[in-house]
Formats: sequence, C-alpha cells, structure tokens
Amino acid sequence: MRVRIALSAFAAVTVAGLGLAAAVPAVAASASAPQVTAVQAADGLNVHREKFMTLNGCQTAGQQGIDRGHWDRYQCAEGNAWPWVWNLWTNR
Repeated sequence: MRVRIALSAFAAVTVAGLGLAAAVPAVAASASAPQVTAVQAADGLNVHREKFMTLNGCQTAGQQGIDRGHWDRYQCAEGNAWPWVWNLWTNR
C-alpha cells in the first residue's frame, strides 16, 4: 500500500514538473520570438484543421472530412511540436 501511494505521488510530481518545465520556455520564447506568417501551400491545401498525435488519427479525420463533404483533399504533414506531431491541412 505504501509503495502504491509513493509511486502515485512520484508520478504526480514528475508530471507536474514536466508540464511546468515545458510551459515556461514556450512562454518565454513566444514573447521574444518574431511573428512568423503562414505561407499558403502551392497545391491549395491552405486550411489548417487540427493537430494529432498519430498519423493514423490524422488520416482518419482527413478521410472522414472527405466522406462528409467538408473538403475535397487533405494532407497530414509532420509537425515539430511535441507531442502533437501531425498537422491536418485541407483545401477548404
């Protein structure tokens, strides 16, 4: 019982520490970094929809959008922000 409580407390402290450590540099970087404007893709996929953790999740959402008539084409592009690594781009 003590081991379970100790592990739970350790996990909570670790997650909280990682969350705070990741948030502080992001805030500091956004305050000092210059603004970057988005450039439209040459193939017309210029609407950013959502970010996904898996390629499969991005592809599923893209195909469902086509099936429902929300857009005609989509692309899942790899991103650089952890943990969201796949960006869904559509034509409308």
